[in-house]
Amino acid sequence: MGKCKDITRLLSDALDRRLTAGEWLAIGVHLPTCSGCRNFRKQIAQLRDASREISGTDRETPEEPRS
Repeated sequence: MGKCKDITRLLSDALDRRLTAGEWLAIGVHLPTCSGCRNFRKQIAQLRDASREISGTDRETPEEPRS
């Protein structure tokens, strides 16, 4: 399985569940070197925000741990 495929899967999974520290670490190591995955992350964030606005929900999703 390609690294980008793994990372985009994790970014998608983060919308539905809390990721482990190891999963966030894998994302954090990969994103600085991959503009495609950074763009994917931005796009799913925009879709999530638009979906919340349209539905009127203010449901919190698991977020990246803060340093």
